[in-house]
Amino acid sequence: MRRTVLLIVVLVLLITPLTGCWSRKELGDLAVAIGLGIDKTDKGYRVTVQIVAPSLAAASSGGGTGGPPALAVATESVTIMEAVRKLTTMLPRKIYLSHLSILLLDEATAREGIRKPLDFLFRDHEVRPDFDLAIVREGTAYDALSIMTPLERLPARDLYDSLNGSQKNWAPTSAVRLLDLMKWFDLEGKEAVLTGLFLVGNLEKGKTKENVDAINSPLKFEYRGIGVMKNDMLLGWLDEDDSKAYNYVTGKVKSTVGKVDCPGGEGNFVMEVLDAKSSIKPGIRNGEPYATVKVRIEANVGEVGCNLDLNSRETLRQMKLQAIKRTKELIATGIKDVQDQFGVDIFGFGTIFHQRHPRYWSKWKDQWNEKFSRMDVNVVVEYIIKGRGRIVNPPLKEPEA
Repeated sequence: MRRTVLLIVVLVLLITPLTGCWSRKELGDLAVAIGLGIDKTDKGYRVTVQIVAPSLAAASSGGGTGGPPALAVATESVTIMEAVRKLTTMLPRKIYLSHLSILLLDEATAREGIRKPLDFLFRDHEVRPDFDLAIVREGTAYDALSIMTPLERLPARDLYDSLNGSQKNWAPTSAVRLLDLMKWFDLEGKEAVLTGLFLVGNLEKGKTKENVDAINSPLKFEYRGIGVMKNDMLLGWLDEDDSKAYNYVTGKVKSTVGKVDCPGGEGNFVMEVLDAKSSIKPGIRNGEPYATVKVRIEANVGEVGCNLDLNSRETLRQMKLQAIKRTKELIATGIKDVQDQFGVDIFGFGTIFHQRHPRYWSKWKDQWNEKFSRMDVNVVVEYIIKGRGRIVNPPLKEPEA
């Protein structure tokens, strides 16, 4: 009997703290945001939210014609949080930010500083910091979130997938999450970067169903160039080659392709990079920093535009040497351009020095960007050709005399 009473008491004590789903939110009361845009205005900021329209999305998946599965609404205020709450005057539901895919900023906001407008997103308990960020170049975040896209029913999801796909398969872009920015702001010796987004074509038609129905959409978006930040402000843009060099140095290249001059100088061939790994070795010379960047690449021959005998080991060796030369020039030029044009360390050399040489770093950290801009960087490339494709030699022959 005593054992039974004791068991009941224990069960009651265990159940008491369980209050149920006290903080639950009904889906019918929420407007689920998948895209967020911030533009600088005279009044402060214009905040654009792209939200899922559940009933319209269901109609679309079922073949209905109820309308687009996403809606874009915008309002202005002095602060971001006020603008988000102000959107409830236009919607019957509260904005729910836990499912954001992408955040877009216009250039004016990025050049003035992004820490202040992002403060709300850093703090809000509903925001998961796993969405990507990009800067709309020569346009507005409002316009970018208002277009209709043909491949994905939800435009914000299309923007997210395209950014991550381009980083994995092309390399001159960088998918940066809010969590990455939070870490960068507290990291010594490395500045942040953000990828640029262009809207190309007829903007007005891009906001209509014509952009989805036409085989050649009147408006397209294109990710192009990596933006260099200092503290939290945009300084300028890297071109395609320098953006690819940044990804090689920072170890973000998963796969890409690169054109290389053929041995002998006539025509070119293309290498398909399958894997790339990089490492940075810091050093001290005469009291000054220097570094060696080592990049190891595995690649296939993807295309050949000249007469080469790929059965010949000597030919493959010459192709490898050409690929090493081209990759080394690409990376070395990219580093030098950042040093000369921007003078800020986006590669993370300073972070490595902080870890490996803390005594020197304590002297350099306050003027690290100046040290970086003058620092010698040696680039070493190891190249492995894994395959030559389904055919060995190109179907090219010298014309008979």
